[in-house]
Amino acid sequence: MKLTRTLITSLFLALAAEPALAELTAEQVLEHRLSQYSTPEITVRAGGKRRSGNVLTVDRFLAEVALPDQEGTLLVAVAGASFAERNDGTVLVTFPPQFPLTVQAFAANDEEFAFAATVTQSGAQTVVSGTPDEIRYESTAPSITIDEFRMIEPEVPDDVSVVASIKMLGYEGHSDIIEGEVRDVRSEDTLDTFQVHVDVSDRGGGGSFTLQLEIADVSAQSSGSIAWQNLGDSLVTSIVNGSTFDLSASLGHARYLISGDGPNEEPFEISSESTSSDVSVRMDRSGIDYGGTTRGSVLSILAQELFGARMEVRLPEVNARFLLPIVPGNLPQDFAARIAVQGLEIDQMLWSMFDPKSVLDHEPATVVLDTSGELIVLRDGLDGDFSEIMKMDHAPVDIRSIDLNELLIKLVGVEVTGDAAFAFITRHEEPWPVGSAKLKVTGAGRLLDGL
Repeated sequence: MKLTRTLITSLFLALAAEPALAELTAEQVLEHRLSQYSTPEITVRAGGKRRSGNVLTVDRFLAEVALPDQEGTLLVAVAGASFAERNDGTVLVTFPPQFPLTVQAFAANDEEFAFAATVTQSGAQTVVSGTPDEIRYESTAPSITIDEFRMIEPEVPDDVSVVASIKMLGYEGHSDIIEGEVRDVRSEDTLDTFQVHVDVSDRGGGGSFTLQLEIADVSAQSSGSIAWQNLGDSLVTSIVNGSTFDLSASLGHARYLISGDGPNEEPFEISSESTSSDVSVRMDRSGIDYGGTTRGSVLSILAQELFGARMEVRLPEVNARFLLPIVPGNLPQDFAARIAVQGLEIDQMLWSMFDPKSVLDHEPATVVLDTSGELIVLRDGLDGDFSEIMKMDHAPVDIRSIDLNELLIKLVGVEVTGDAAFAFITRHEEPWPVGSAKLKVTGAGRLLDGL
């Protein structure tokens, strides 16, 4: 009897814990996906729908975007997908191995812009579970490539060649979405490699250009709330309506390369790589809070007309943080700005250009600037109408205080340190700083003696 009660209790708890597994249908998943992108100005449609047994097939998706201020219309068309209902209550979404992507823009002045590309993927799929009100997407995509870009309108001259590709390898991720007046979203994503390659050549004598970008080991976690909004709404309006965003991400080895030659066939090359990076972004009523750290950076420049040989700059570590209030209000809000460059090394060839006698100290340089304070945001500076801001007879913000938390400069044998604190009061209708600052300089005498 005890065993029977235990089995019944376990079965009841299992059913109670997973009520959603038998509730999702392919149609519900399709409608949910379409609703994620739809706004008053964006209409997303599924064309060629048909059902066979437990599988709903969509031939194509078309997004129509009405641009703000009646500037025109943007159309994006991609292939469809298959939505298969499974016995465990989930829906499996799969995609064609290859399909076209087309983008068209029709401006109000009858100008037209259009291009097409080909998307090739291997094994991309999404498993959808939950209910329409609390839904989870779990996605994998071993390989996705977008290439064969073709400019349709305006036409590219015959003597100009453009070859471009975007590739993503080893993507895995999941997102949880809770529907409501304000939609809550949480997601985690990983990507083994992200690559971009662009080659442009002008056989008519205009030179050539190459761009290569590769980022490895990308990992990101994000959460936020998405309020209903119009396409033309500013970021401030979206935040006031309830939208928030919080992202933290890490990147492994990253490298970009820009190279080519001009009409005079002089080659140039700019490349940069880093061993790892961290990025964080938060947006809410307190403003935009950005932080980032990059490690092991090397910048290389080859421009024979300027330097005659390749030049390198090394940055073992660079980190920055910016907190910018953007929501107008009557009360002071915190702001902050910090940048720190640790161990900057400049190529000896560059030193020789302005220190040919090696008088200066060539040790790695350090620069740290850390400030914070309070200000009042007087108006929305992100609404896109910068002409109105330029007409204002005062700044869009009113600074109430500013602190210099840290100042450190170590360069050419000179070290500068300091801190400061100022409040701003109004005198004769103008802001007036009141406070104090401390500054200390060492090594300047030795520098002057050597010059």
